[in-house]
Amino acid sequence: IIAIKLREDDELVDVVVTAPGDEVVLSTKRGMAIRFNESDARPMGRNTSGVKGINLADDDELVGMVVADPNATLLTVCEFGYGKRTPFGPGEQATGEPADDEAGEAATGDSAVSSEPAEADESADGGDAATSSGARYRTQRRGGKGLRDIKTTERNGNVTGIVRVDDDDELLMMTARGKIQRIAAGEINVIGRNTQGVRIMRLDDDDTLIAVVRVPKDDNGDAETVVATPAAPVAAANSESGAGGNVAGDDFDQPEADEPTGDES
Repeated sequence: IIAIKLREDDELVDVVVTAPGDEVVLSTKRGMAIRFNESDARPMGRNTSGVKGINLADDDELVGMVVADPNATLLTVCEFGYGKRTPFGPGEQATGEPADDEAGEAATGDSAVSSEPAEADESADGGDAATSSGARYRTQRRGGKGLRDIKTTERNGNVTGIVRVDDDDELLMMTARGKIQRIAAGEINVIGRNTQGVRIMRLDDDDTLIAVVRVPKDDNGDAETVVATPAAPVAAANSESGAGGNVAGDDFDQPEADEPTGDES
């Protein structure tokens, strides 16, 4: 049966189960993210196109979706092996009056507001995830442009996907050339948004990170079926395999002295 009507050149990215009061976070390959209440996406029939979750730039696309947890962190990973964890933070009452998007569905006041102040570079705060202005994802109305989550610089590349993790979870990562690596989520420092993050996997020059899977602590070694959506198809899943990389905590944005650091492993 048809679950959703897709437009030409569109594809399904993710599906999550929500409960009343939940909030969801959408992430894009250019490093933007938006958090909104699941009730903003009103119930409707199967064979429909739905409503707009985030207002994308012309060169952007959605790469992942998770249900927010105020006590957990959002792991954002990029194609060249860099990533970061940022606390979701508590939910808030979103502001703004609904507007109409191009499909005639209720969108958000945020999407029509172009005068919102640009975000400051949170690296100036020292990246302190407990105190910086970019330490969390504030609740908005769906359909807006969202907030800067991670800097998609030449060093980082585009965002591969997002995963909700707790400190005692583990992560299983995979590259386009078939290499895998398993690390503890707690080895990745918790910092604010709008930063470059740290190296979480060392890659060969011709390789890219395409997927990351959360492995909960109480799991018996079997990865949970919550996988960050790859930015591109796996072209060489059966190519050479092996372990790669280690976690380096010395790749934060400047100034390094004020930001949390991690141990090499």
